[in-house]
Amino acid sequence: MKKQIKKEEKSNKFLSGALIGAALGIAAGIFAASKTGKDMRKDIKDKMIDFYQTIAPKLKEMRKVGEKEYKIFIDKALADYNKDHKFNREDLKRLAKEAHASWKHLKKNL
Repeated sequence: MKKQIKKEEKSNKFLSGALIGAALGIAAGIFAASKTGKDMRKDIKDKMIDFYQTIAPKLKEMRKVGEKEYKIFIDKALADYNKDHKFNREDLKRLAKEAHASWKHLKKNL
């Protein structure tokens, strides 16, 4: 009986150690990824600023259109913008997502 209890205690200690190790590994991964995430968000933000400066004159005309037309305009503008800047597919998707998400803010402020 005592041997079984000792085996269970060892098993519990091993499981606890494994869970703590996994938690530390996950935390380390999050901290490592957060720096990359910050850099990535800053990079996308910089690209968005440049993109909006490029399309700003045309945005004033967008106050008369709906969200669907705005998204079509953004997709075409990004395709043209990409010809000069040669973004990778992921960056282009992120730019499109950010631009599409800004519709309500732009509509309110145009």
